[in-house]
Amino acid sequence: MNIKNILIHYDLELLTELVQLIDQQIEKICRLCSDVDDPDSLGYCDRGEHVIGLGFVACQTFMSSVCGHLGVSKGHALAIGPSHSSGNTKAQIVNHAANYWKHKNEWDPSKKDKRREDIEKAFESVGFSVDLDYPLSCVLAELSLPDEARFQSVLGALDVWKDELEKIA
Repeated sequence: MNIKNILIHYDLELLTELVQLIDQQIEKICRLCSDVDDPDSLGYCDRGEHVIGLGFVACQTFMSSVCGHLGVSKGHALAIGPSHSSGNTKAQIVNHAANYWKHKNEWDPSKKDKRREDIEKAFESVGFSVDLDYPLSCVLAELSLPDEARFQSVLGALDVWKDELEKIA
């Protein structure tokens, strides 16, 4: 195994551990939500969206690391791997979801830039608007189908993405 593969394997192990922690938090929040009549009024839904946003950023960080280790441009790499029924790859959707989480609070409502338009198109392609109250939760649910909305399902798609990317690098 060469140094690039060792680094990628290490990054995947770290992401796997992070995904387990994030999924545990999602499960905890889901339990809390099921115990009350109005979980939104207690901030549980906002908390869930925050945890999910962090999960997407963890996935994006892994993807950026793989691209760097393999010397493949991120733009090229995102077009590889398992596809979603929307026509986008799951890697593209994960990347847009992470960018949404990182940059949504910077958006000027009176202006649109290319990144924002690309994110909005990606969300709409999977059936959700960024204007929904909890769009990241919806995107995670869509990427996890037919399973529960958890990052373990996303991790499987990213592992396939990584394998396909290693073959062409």
